[in-house]
Amino acid sequence: MKQHAAFAFAFAFLGALGALGTGTAAAQIGGNRAPDETPLLMDSSLIIGREADGKLRGYIHTGEVGEEVIAGGAPPSRILFVNNCKAETTSSGTPGCRITRGNSNNSITNTSTIASGNLSAYSGSTTTWNSIMTCVRQTYAPFGITVVDVNPGNVPHFEAMAAGTPTQVGFSNGVAGVSPFTCGIINNAISFSFLNLNPSDVNDACWTIAQESAHAFGLSHEMLAADPMTYIPNPPSKRFQNQSACIGTQGCCQPSVECQCGPTMQNSYQRILDIFGPSNPTPPTIVIETPTANSQVTPGFVVRATVTDPEGVDNVQLLIDGNAIATLQTAPYAFNAPMSLAEGTHMVTIRAYDGVGSEGTSTISVIVGDPCNDNGDCSAQGSDLVCVDGRCVPGQNTPGGLGSTCDAPTECISGLCATKDGENRCVEGCDLAADGCPDGFQCLSNGAGGGLCWPGGGGCLGCSTDGRPS
Repeated sequence: MKQHAAFAFAFAFLGALGALGTGTAAAQIGGNRAPDETPLLMDSSLIIGREADGKLRGYIHTGEVGEEVIAGGAPPSRILFVNNCKAETTSSGTPGCRITRGNSNNSITNTSTIASGNLSAYSGSTTTWNSIMTCVRQTYAPFGITVVDVNPGNVPHFEAMAAGTPTQVGFSNGVAGVSPFTCGIINNAISFSFLNLNPSDVNDACWTIAQESAHAFGLSHEMLAADPMTYIPNPPSKRFQNQSACIGTQGCCQPSVECQCGPTMQNSYQRILDIFGPSNPTPPTIVIETPTANSQVTPGFVVRATVTDPEGVDNVQLLIDGNAIATLQTAPYAFNAPMSLAEGTHMVTIRAYDGVGSEGTSTISVIVGDPCNDNGDCSAQGSDLVCVDGRCVPGQNTPGGLGSTCDAPTECISGLCATKDGENRCVEGCDLAADGCPDGFQCLSNGAGGGLCWPGGGGCLGCSTDGRPS
């Protein structure tokens, strides 16, 4: 059974721990321990929360003195570092985070009041990780806090470790997340989301990271299904809601310890807004590299752009004269304009959205002229462009260009990745009769009546379907 947990110790229990002296129970909170020691198992009976859909979310009340920020005041930090632990090493030298137990949280030194041990690096794919980061950024997008997945270094920051499994840092195998908690903000807090239990579930990972990190800001559980502070599993996609809801997991102030900080209602959106203020979104930075402004281009001309944004790039679109032509989710951001564009002046726009929905645009004008006859006709439009059937396309020295190696069509600017003699190459469509491929390429049959430019010559692509000899 998988559990998502942020745990809570009542203050009365903390007093009891103090009375136990140096015994095992007393060592569960605070106390310096070597990070490579066997983690001390936490008592699952201390978990405050309710199972829902096989998951449990809660918090550990550490007894630390939390900071209460008055609305409009400056928070201790505006950075949330979501750490997949791939850039760090454990005590055995493998990728992962090494966590030391201490009397206070310190995200700069990986010191935690609730955990110790070696947390293995996130085991999911890069694509899934990027989707998780996009979701977390969108969840915190309304607020003045920046979500990053690169270590900000020796500066105050909140940290959400999103990797490993719970047993690696002292919790039972069912726990999917845990955070320190007090009734205010815990400076430099480290929360834990054990994503390796289910590394491919983007919504669940995003929900866990959002809830556990917000516990460190002093937020409690609540009974609003669409909010990440809830235990209610549906809807699976959750965002902080701008409405009041009962604090609790089984009803208003149920169990009663959920309301130990005083309030019985919580507006998570307003609470986080009071801490960090509203966001100040910046649009993506866009540079159109090819073609240059006011240049003469051939039909089907290439548009290449560099797009960057600290919140990540969600998608990039090509528009010509205000009409959407194509959209790309990943770099390189290179497009082919339609061959059907009439001669004359046209407006070329690159529109991009970042991970939190901010929009940026960049526009140039170009003049469509005659089709190209050779590679020399393309040189004025940009570097490494070659002529294929009257249009200029990126060549072999451009990632995803004609003749470059590929494993999937999405890696090719043309969207075409062909295989011949066990070799995969990015190709461009061509007219078999005209054979308008550049030097070093030949227009070979694609097996469906058309042609594809392939490095070298001889044979065909798709011979088994069109019967041409190889």
